[in-house]
Parts: sequence; structure tokens; C-alpha cells
Amino acid sequence: MARENNEIKILVPLNDHAFKRMFGEENCELQLIVLLNGLMERTGENAIKKLTIIEKRIPREQYGDKEIELDVVAITDAGEQFNIESQLRNVDTDSRFTYYGARQLTHSIGKGQNYKMMKKIRVITILGFKSKERDKDEGYYKYEKTNEFLEKYEFNLPKFENLKNKDVNNPQHRCLMFLSEKTNEKMRKKVIEMEPELAKAQEIMDRINSSPEEIELYEMRELVKMDIQNARERDLQEGKEEEKMEITIKLKAMGISTEKIAKATNLSLEIIEKL
Repeated sequence: MARENNEIKILVPLNDHAFKRMFGEENCELQLIVLLNGLMERTGENAIKKLTIIEKRIPREQYGDKEIELDVVAITDAGEQFNIESQLRNVDTDSRFTYYGARQLTHSIGKGQNYKMMKKIRVITILGFKSKERDKDEGYYKYEKTNEFLEKYEFNLPKFENLKNKDVNNPQHRCLMFLSEKTNEKMRKKVIEMEPELAKAQEIMDRINSSPEEIELYEMRELVKMDIQNARERDLQEGKEEEKMEITIKLKAMGISTEKIAKATNLSLEIIEKL
């Protein structure tokens, strides 16, 4: 969302518009590689060396379904798919991104194809909000392997910002320092010196915040998104339960636990077990 600073609206790095402009558009491959390798601590042979950024919308499967527009999606030459989401609002990210990941998985294969043909997907979520629920977690980072196809990485930026022993020599810390609006200019320059590819991302961020047209474009997009959401909420709800059933069957076939399916679909454990 837009923040106010001396009555001038600015966007912070985790704002979805700014984040996508820095890491999810054409010619952003190099800074995205730095971000992914740093966050996932990939080095040497495991490091990502080449990838392709793609525009990713997951269309509705049924009339009442949601069309999902993902923040940043990339596929490596090795066939790994990454979905990187920034989130400033305090929402139920566990259910949301389990749902997003499941939709990506089912959308990665054609009708009638074997589930083993699904692409491996890594969902990386960077949270920019505080919550009492998240404060119970130890550390700023957690990893979960849902099954052989889906892995989730979650980074809690406010918890990282409170970390006393931040280490600029740690690539993961450098990436989170870059994304934090609380990083001072001296440290930000140091991070960019150590990760030169991030200089382009910083230039994009500076250009966005120095351009009234860019801020206006962001605000217009937000209004359009609100209008679409309001229209969906007013739309017919017929078929919604049937669609949940179909998604549940797919999730069960992938080996996802009943409890996680219940969180993602809001269906009862009893109904899920019967399917």
C-alpha cells in the first residue's frame, strides 16, 4: 500500500506493484536470481543460474472461482517453478498460499495427465506485517515441504527487522535488508555494493517514488482491483461448494493432509474424509 512521508506518498519495497516492477518484469532476471539464491541460501551447484520470468494468471476453473494473478513467477532451465509473493496486509496467508500453490500444481498439467507430470513449485512468501499469531513462531523464517511437488518458504520481515545480529555477509540477510524499508541508506548502499545486481532494483524503486504518474498508476490499479473484488462478492455463488469438492479431491490425490485441506477450503474434516 502507499505510505505517507511528509505528505508525499511513497511505495515501500514489499508493495505488490513496486515488488513486481523490481523483480517480476522483463529484464529483471538478474536481480531476481540474486533474490532467490539469497533467500533460499542456494550456492555452488545448487544456485540458480538462469531463469525466465513469466506473467502468470491462473484462470477460473469454474464460474464462481477466483482468477489468481501472482506477483512474480519464474521457471528455471532445470524446470523448477518459483512463485514469489509479497504481502503487506494481515491476511490468512497460510490458507491463501496453500490454495495458490494447489491451483498452480493442478494448472501445470492437462486434463487426464498423470499427477507425476506436475512441475515442482516453490512458493516464497515475504510478509511485511505484524501479527500476534506470527509472533508465536520462532525466528523470522520457516520452511515447509507439503509434498514432493510443493515447498513453501515464509519470511517475516518485521521479525527480521528486530533481529539484533543481522549479518551483511549473509546473502539471506542482505536480501531481507534490501526489502526492508527500515534499512538505513548507509547499509542499503553496502548491500548493493555486495550485490551489484540489486542496483537496478533500487533504481526502479527510486524511479517509481519520484514519479507522480507511477503513484497514480498504482492507485488506479488498486481501485480497479477493488471494483473487481466487489463485483465478485456480488456475483452468484452457485456451484461454489461443488468446486471446493473438486479441488479437495485433487489435493487429496496429491497427498496433502486433511487438516491443511480444511484450512484451504473451509470444508469440514468429515466432508473431506468422505470424498
